[in-house]
Parts: sequence; C-alpha cells; structure tokens
Amino acid sequence: MRFSRTLWLFTQDDFDTFVFPNTIYGISTALSNNLQMQNALGPSIGALIKRLPLVIFFNWSNLLIFDLANQRIPDSLKEDLIIKPWRPLPARRINQRQMRHLLLVAMPIVLALNSMFGVWKETTLLFNLTWIYNDLRGGDDNWLVRNLILAFAFFLYNLGSLKVASKKTDGVESALDTTTYAWTASISAIIFTTMQVQDLKDQEGDRARARHTAPIDLGDSAARWTIAVPILVWSMVCALIWHSFVLPVMIGLFVTYRVLRKRGVKEDRRSWKLWFLWTAVLYLLPLAPYTGRVFPFPYLQS
Repeated sequence: MRFSRTLWLFTQDDFDTFVFPNTIYGISTALSNNLQMQNALGPSIGALIKRLPLVIFFNWSNLLIFDLANQRIPDSLKEDLIIKPWRPLPARRINQRQMRHLLLVAMPIVLALNSMFGVWKETTLLFNLTWIYNDLRGGDDNWLVRNLILAFAFFLYNLGSLKVASKKTDGVESALDTTTYAWTASISAIIFTTMQVQDLKDQEGDRARARHTAPIDLGDSAARWTIAVPILVWSMVCALIWHSFVLPVMIGLFVTYRVLRKRGVKEDRRSWKLWFLWTAVLYLLPLAPYTGRVFPFPYLQS
C-alpha cells in the first residue's frame, strides 16, 4: 500500500493536467474517426469504452517514467523542497538511490506493456525526450526549446492515446488518415505557443535552479501576453475549423482574462489548471459535427 501511494505521489501533481486531457484526446478523436467512417474502420463505441483503462495506463506509465527521471535530479529536488515538499523524495519516502533503481526497473516494464498495446515507438521516443529534457537539461537554457520538447512529447502522448483507443477488438490497428495526423500536429502547435503558462506558478523554484523561462527572461507581464494572445487566436482558429464556437471561445476568453488579471502563485496555478481544461475542450472538437449522433437530444443537434 505504501509503495502504491509513493508511485501515485510521483505523478499526482501531473495526473489531471497530462493523463486526463491526453486520454480525452485519444478517446474523442478515435470516436470521431469511428463516426466519420460509419464504424467501418474503427472500433465500436463499446470497444472504445473498454479500452479507456488502457489509454489511461499508457499516459500514466509514461508520465511515471518522466516524473521519476525528473524528480531524482538534484536541481529538481532543490525546487521541490521549496514548492512541492510533499513529493516522495523531499518527503523522504524514498532516497535517490532507491529512486534510480525504481526507474531502472520501471523502464523495461513500461516499454514491454506498452509494446503489447502497439505503441512501443511512441514509448521509446518519449523515453528519449525524457532523457533530453531531464539529463541533458534541454529545457533549462531556453524556454522556446523547452516548449518545443514538450510539444513533441504531447504529439507522442496524443498519438499513442489515439492508437491505443483505435485498436479493434481483433487486435488490428485502425488506419489513421492525414487529417488525424494534421489535427494532432495542430494540437502540438498550440502546446508550443502557450505551454509557458505552466511557468507562471513556478517562478520561485525556477529562479532557484537558474532555469530560463518566459516570466524570468521576458518579465512577468510580457510573458502573460505571450500566453494570452495565442490562446485567443487558437480558440478562434479551432472554432472555425470545427464549426463549434461557444465552448472553445468562452473558455479561451476566461483563461486569457485570468492569465492577464489574476496573479500570484495560487491564482497562476488555477490558471494553469484552466489552461488544461481549455485544451481538453479543444480535444473534444472533432466530435462537434456528430453531436446529434453521440448525444441524441434535439437541443444538442446543430
């Protein structure tokens, strides 16, 4: 029980902001493809629901590897002692040697299990990005490079989630078309241009480890505008693409307002959470043309 609790604590802070949205992306895009193809090429809705735990596991297991690699680094420990002292290492539930051994054991297990789901390529590439981001400190010297690494990681998380969700009951992987890959790449572009929202809440810790982030390099006010403007633009672009305006634009406007007007660690953390809610709404947009079939109620039909 203690071991399970320790594993959860490694990923607790990131579960609802990484695992939850990426799972939504995989399920909603697979369902959209299924409806578009009239069930000919994809799994049934029932099969998608059954594969939901596997999609969650793909995301959580790869997140666990990233968090183990990230939180064992001395600079990360220094940061966590300031802003996240409840994590296993600063809370002394585990020491650095045990953490390294856990990572060495977890990596082949996670790769083997995800290979069974048909996403070994995505998992292997995520391992490489984890090494670049953490051990090579690829995200410490330039916040744009950091955003680029994270955008590529989200591409792999979302694509892997979609592949796991889209696998048919006979084990055959459903074919993904060009539009699906283009939409997945578009989501990564959104991540690249707005991911600095996560740095607003961590400025004290980032200064402690001499990390170059948008709020530190550009100043707090200027950094907020680099987040607000892309959120507004992407809200409108995605609404136009999928012909669904209410939710993405309203939530985009609300997140923009909070980023520009609400400041302080507590408020910035809430804005960060709401930013992930906004991305989750964007992930649902491929279902917009089919709301009348997914939710057969007259007031939901266009």
